[in-house]
Amino acid sequence: MLEAFSVTTTRKSLLPLIERIEAEPYRFMITKHGNPVAVVMSYEEYSRMTETLRLLQDKEMTNRIRKGLIDIDHGDTMALGDKGNE
Repeated sequence: MLEAFSVTTTRKSLLPLIERIEAEPYRFMITKHGNPVAVVMSYEEYSRMTETLRLLQDKEMTNRIRKGLIDIDHGDTMALGDKGNE
């Protein structure tokens, strides 16, 4: 669960919260009148998340991954050095 801070508290504590995000995996929610309005996280985490979402939206990519996982389950694998010997 995300730790929640009001807009007022966030405004007063922004620098320490940013420093915490830089130092450790941490994210928090900002609320306004008790309602969630934003989530703050590191740029690195945001970039990873958006790239994952982009890949998941690529139907061809997800189908290839799904097929690969099925192949692994069935033991249909090859050693890395065997790629050229198909």
